[in-house]
Amino acid sequence: MSDARIMEYDQDIDIQVVDGVYEPAEDSFLLLRSIDLKPGMQMLGMRMLEVGTGSGFISLHCAKAGAMVTATDINPVAVDNARSNAKRNNLQIDIVQTDLGSGISGKFDIILFNPPYITGEDSEILNNREKEQLVGGEGGHELSIRFLDEVRDLLCEEGSIFLLTSSQSENNILEYASKYFEFTKKGTENLFFEVLSVYRFMKN
Repeated sequence: MSDARIMEYDQDIDIQVVDGVYEPAEDSFLLLRSIDLKPGMQMLGMRMLEVGTGSGFISLHCAKAGAMVTATDINPVAVDNARSNAKRNNLQIDIVQTDLGSGISGKFDIILFNPPYITGEDSEILNNREKEQLVGGEGGHELSIRFLDEVRDLLCEEGSIFLLTSSQSENNILEYASKYFEFTKKGTENLFFEVLSVYRFMKN
């Protein structure tokens, strides 16, 4: 049996989601329960960065577990929503409005991203706001690749990136990532039309 410590959903965390912000769904819960720590490690005192925090669902759990959390989102409504949720739960999170990790400095032990991953072809029925929240580029993978490229320098040498992917586009992501990272699959969720996975990436 593994000694790795797994993050679990905490029903005591009070999260409210306002209009215009992505509501935690299957992918959010999958990412949360796929965060594991090496044997002997604990979240307490770790520096953690969540990109695209939305309502702050993941960041709130990590902050409650003792991590020093920085969270970003490009959507100002999401930034305000996450700040309100942090205050409501008496948790300290540095929440920054920015694109991915732009302008963020320092090194992080854990970097997390639940990205938009729908393809352009599948977005025809979505309105503009839904496209901003859900579409990861024409092939569904472009934003995730840009994320990996941007946050490489923010990851400490022994740190981990946890990234959610879709079976519709993950091959492109993994092909790119293999140039810079070693990776392992940490969790999966079978949906009607795709399989979601979370990979842990570590520097080669």
